[in-house]
Amino acid sequence: MDCTYIGHSTFLLETEHVLLLFDYTGGPLEVKDGKKSLLVFSSHRHTDHFNETIFSLARREGNTVFILSSDIATHLVPQNVQVRWMGPYEEVSIDEVAVRTLKSTDEGVAFVLQVDGKTIYYAGDLNHWHWEGESEAYNLQMKRDYYAELRLLPAKLDIAFVPVDPRLGPFYSLGAKDLVERVKVKTLIPMHFWKDHSVCEKLKAELKDTDVTVVQLTHENQTWRIL
Repeated sequence: MDCTYIGHSTFLLETEHVLLLFDYTGGPLEVKDGKKSLLVFSSHRHTDHFNETIFSLARREGNTVFILSSDIATHLVPQNVQVRWMGPYEEVSIDEVAVRTLKSTDEGVAFVLQVDGKTIYYAGDLNHWHWEGESEAYNLQMKRDYYAELRLLPAKLDIAFVPVDPRLGPFYSLGAKDLVERVKVKTLIPMHFWKDHSVCEKLKAELKDTDVTVVQLTHENQTWRIL
């Protein structure tokens, strides 16, 4: 598989049989025409995760399907595109890609995919959001809600796209560390870090005693061979 980090929480993953685009909101994007289907995922309605420009991809040559969180407004979606709406805890199979959803601790859903024999987790905004300005009761409930969703993940993930938001201060990596403590993760890809690429190196240092590989993202439009 080849993976391209486009920016923020946007990634393009190319497998042997399909193209997977996650939470595209803008920026340079090269999507191949041809026989491979393109599945376009939008995890929720926030403007840093969803933009109507994605629907221009329906004009490409080849099958294109949009998998949209059910919190996204229906009037924003053109009538002539293929759409599969998904709320929490739903399942669907599209072009031999099995998709199921979890409930975000913020808005929308997270995606768990089975594709080409690999298990891929795209968190969206499902995270352990511990905000210093919130009450103890709020942060405790957030922790409980996040742990409840982690229990629904498979025991092993080949790839996990996970938020590591520097706005959380010292708690930026809570969600990532909670995940790798409970699930065997082969490759963890940080996201949602608002152009502060230094958090990738920080997270790698924090997880140095684990078996997980933390991808070091250094710039936007970075492509690498992942599996």
